Amino acid sequence: MAVRRSATRGLFVVLAWVAGCQLVSGLPDELSLGTGGGGGGVEPAVCVRDEVPAAPAVQGAGGEEEFVVALRTISLEDNPDGALPGMNLDGLCSCAEDGPACRSLDSDSGGGTCDDGAGRDAGSNIVFGALGYLLQVADTSSSFSALAESGGWTLLLRVRGYSGTAEDDEVEVSWYESPGRAAPAWQGSDAWPVASDAVTPGQSDPYAAKYRDPVAYVTGGKLVALLPAASLRFAGGDMSMRLQLVDARLVARIEAIPGGRYRLREGKIGARIPVPEVFAALSSLRTMSGAPLCTDAPLYPATKNLTCRAVDLLLGEPDEDTPCEALSFGANFHTEPAALGPVLPLPEAPAGCASEVDPISDTCAEL
Repeated sequence: MAVRRSATRGLFVVLAWVAGCQLVSGLPDELSLGTGGGGGGVEPAVCVRDEVPAAPAVQGAGGEEEFVVALRTISLEDNPDGALPGMNLDGLCSCAEDGPACRSLDSDSGGGTCDDGAGRDAGSNIVFGALGYLLQVADTSSSFSALAESGGWTLLLRVRGYSGTAEDDEVEVSWYESPGRAAPAWQGSDAWPVASDAVTPGQSDPYAAKYRDPVAYVTGGKLVALLPAASLRFAGGDMSMRLQLVDARLVARIEAIPGGRYRLREGKIGARIPVPEVFAALSSLRTMSGAPLCTDAPLYPATKNLTCRAVDLLLGEPDEDTPCEALSFGANFHTEPAALGPVLPLPEAPAGCASEVDPISDTCAEL
């Protein structure tokens, strides 16, 4: 039977038990289990695929407006009604109208993970559900949103060449990580530092972005950007985690607010994380106490098993006979107006794992 994402936490407990872990008692503080659960909904009879909107028919509508926004809230897990974050990345409605996009890496899974009723792919939902236990938080999305709210991290987006209209075929979108800032007011005047490795050095524009879409567009009042690669970092206090995304897609409704400013609402990000980058992300993880997740940690086997079972996409077109190559990533978000501040390096994370127990060298070859 295919894995239902809404059962993540219960499945994680089962896998941890099978792996011989002691649950709750006897675990190091940074790896003890939290609480929480998932939801489940009834899928509609017909799948209405949530895909990237097509470009507008208008041509040459670019303007002179520029604005910057900072991510304030993020949702990484399914809603109580079973709706997943993100969007349909492979064009399929797996488990509803279609088969899987690729062959599961777990021969016992019977087809991998299921999409929701709109075909949204967000295998990462399973992983973030399990990370709630590792981070000792009841809800990963609420925790990461609180860290952004307090200035620990954000995603900065700069939009240039915007006409201010609902249809615009000529805008540019730049994507930046931030080292974070102290006590943001979220009133539009916050200048957020820009991560130095998110910009291209030696350019006339000090904010020349490493990750950008020079041919983004607006259709039906929604901003659409497609980026071949992007990096996303969650952080706050001693906690941090960094994801390397490929084939990233961003869709968000542009909302004009008083003062001639804009913000993004009902934002969605969909992307793929290649399997080697999934383990690099686990290697980058630091818990709330700053501890790394090493392969000899009590809950690592269950984390790896659940993560590898969630890998659900190819890096190219779907082929159910080809082993899956990437984990689908999905997130929903809201932003507020902001400004770009100084270009600064990202802070160093607390010490990681010794090389022989570092997840970065692991694979999904053995489950």
